[in-house]
Amino acid sequence: MTKLIVNEKEAFADLKRIMQSWDVNEKNTSQKLIDLFLRKLIQSKWDREKIYKFAFLYIKNNLSDSDYDNIPEAAFDYLDDIKSSIIGHCSYDSILKFPNEPKNKNELISYVRGEKWKN
Repeated sequence: MTKLIVNEKEAFADLKRIMQSWDVNEKNTSQKLIDLFLRKLIQSKWDREKIYKFAFLYIKNNLSDSDYDNIPEAAFDYLDDIKSSIIGHCSYDSILKFPNEPKNKNELISYVRGEKWKN
């Protein structure tokens, strides 16, 4: 079983490592590593709101200028795609799915895009 990610600091260290190792020649492999990271957050009982705050606030506030210089632009582009999947600015199939959220397509779209997951 994989180790659970408990806090933002630990998650940030893992994500930063993945983004710094981004291989522009192996785009699919790099994207899969981010996808696995997100699944690990969900398995660690992170909900949509916690991942949203992590992706939109914590990362932005904790990346240094040198991080922006050392992480390929393609990694940031994919992170933007992930952000869209969190807030539902994408197709239904691309919306990030969580176990405790509606399973019905229309209900999930309404739940996510209507921001009913925000507290």
